[in-house]
Amino acid sequence: MEHIELVTSKCKDAPVYTIDNLVTLPGFLECLAFCNQKLLALHREMPREVRYVADLRRWVMTHGSLALHFSHQIDPSLPALSASSLFREIAHTGAASPNTVTSFLQELHARGYISALPGQDRRVRAYRMTEFSEKMFYLYLQISLQGLDLIDDAGRAEAAKSDPRILTYMHPLFARRMLQDPSYYAPPASIAPLVSTTIGISILNEMTRAQKEDVPEEDGRIYIHLGSASAMAKYYGVSRGNVARLLAKVQASGHYGQTSQGTWVSRHLLRDYHLLQALKMTHSAAAFKDACRLREPALAIQ
Repeated sequence: MEHIELVTSKCKDAPVYTIDNLVTLPGFLECLAFCNQKLLALHREMPREVRYVADLRRWVMTHGSLALHFSHQIDPSLPALSASSLFREIAHTGAASPNTVTSFLQELHARGYISALPGQDRRVRAYRMTEFSEKMFYLYLQISLQGLDLIDDAGRAEAAKSDPRILTYMHPLFARRMLQDPSYYAPPASIAPLVSTTIGISILNEMTRAQKEDVPEEDGRIYIHLGSASAMAKYYGVSRGNVARLLAKVQASGHYGQTSQGTWVSRHLLRDYHLLQALKMTHSAAAFKDACRLREPALAIQ
């Protein structure tokens, strides 16, 4: 009973936000720094696994797959994960063709991240996420909830830890909010090259994690601490040339460069990054709240 009361109380009191009010809150940058640090550490620890959410197209396909998986787990009458159901889920984003979706699921299956559902028609192969994959994305959601709790101390992460089933309900709600939001799947030009490549989102996180406090902003340039292309390549298990080409592309667009005072990113890029992260956090907060409502009847009979 104490466990149920804790979960119910935390769920009831957790606020939701709009992007505009979230970015003005004192704890927003602390939330971003926390999530940034946790996700960068995860990428360095598990580069092979994290690559499935490390660029926009894979993010869309991976979270579309998870949304179908968890929805089917909650309600078996809903479509299971298959190439056809996944393409229907994400077609509006323009992120992938039917052939790309089929190849993506075959790759996940070969690597052991999904397994074939037993007793299915072999002409329409259906899958489920493995336990490892579920735990990976529970961790992903928990990082967002912990970040939100730094803003408002609402205890979302504690509630989800006490009742992990909340995360099962939360993920499809979160993923579909993101997948229906053009601000996410059609990002602004300043960050599009970075979020559209496997290593790019981690480089974007590196670019935005630490500003130089002793160097003032100049002509819309924010000076930052950033490792060398060689150091980042070593961290993330890619070639130095890969990192250097990506940085050159961002530099050519006028959003990154170097002067005698150090490395800088544009105020425009930093603002767009903050808005992208605020979008993710507002959708996380709303999805948590809605998941709690869906979970409440089950808790009431325990």
